Amino acid sequence: MPKLVASNLSHAEFQKQSTTPEPTSPGTGKAMPLGRDLDAARKAYSKGDIEALVSSHDNAIGADEEHAGEAGDFIKSLVFGGLDGIITTFAIVSAAVGASLSKKTVIVMGLANLIADAISMGLGDALSEKAEVDYIRREWARETWEMDNNPAGEIKEMLELYEAEGVSHDDSALILNTMAKYKEFFVKHMMIVELGLQTPDDDANPWAKGAVTFGAFVLFGSVPLLSYIIANAAGADGGLLFGLCIMFTAMAIFLLGAVKGKFAQSNMIEAGTLMTLNGGLAALASYLIGWGLGELVPEST
Repeated sequence: MPKLVASNLSHAEFQKQSTTPEPTSPGTGKAMPLGRDLDAARKAYSKGDIEALVSSHDNAIGADEEHAGEAGDFIKSLVFGGLDGIITTFAIVSAAVGASLSKKTVIVMGLANLIADAISMGLGDALSEKAEVDYIRREWARETWEMDNNPAGEIKEMLELYEAEGVSHDDSALILNTMAKYKEFFVKHMMIVELGLQTPDDDANPWAKGAVTFGAFVLFGSVPLLSYIIANAAGADGGLLFGLCIMFTAMAIFLLGAVKGKFAQSNMIEAGTLMTLNGGLAALASYLIGWGLGELVPEST
């Protein structure tokens, strides 16, 4: 069993050194280039092309692989915040139109819902992300402390987990005793295998994600309202006014759905179509509820 020396670094210093998302070169701390073109590997997999898979590794040795984890998180907040915003606001407009409410009422209800929901979504995203990051960092600090003070116990825990997955005792011991020489990497690996937690970046900013969600909700949620207001100002009325609102909203939903499909590595047309159907069903349900209540509930005098 390897003997590990407890670190003299403070938790903040240790975490700053050990949460780098990319592999680092010993002694320099700089990101090491990875010998793979990730985008090419994904394309090879989608086509079942083994030669392209081999080429994606061989031809990219020494080239930096682009890691877009942080950008991906912001894009996710942008897409889902935008989808929630546009579908929710369009549902409100549809319900108001179905109930034959005045144009002023449609705009007031839509705008009030847009801002209120955007604040709720933005804060909710930020607070939930912050709670998750704080929890993971507390677990990181605990696992680091345990590794500093009882390395043999931590290795034993991992040994049992490896054996539960079918790895032999001797192979498990060889792997883990070797890995334990590199404490930071061992703790990261332990966090994933034992707790199922991915260590967050040291500069993870939940409030930035919340701001992106808020902005996306307002930006895309404004599409139904703006199209309704502009069409009304242009003289459209009745069915034409609502029809133009439907057209512009559907285009925006399809675009967001296609972007979502791109980053999910699925068919963009299919993703856009499904998201448009989703928005359409939500709007139809809202319209029918508004129409039904408008017929059943008498107007107050």
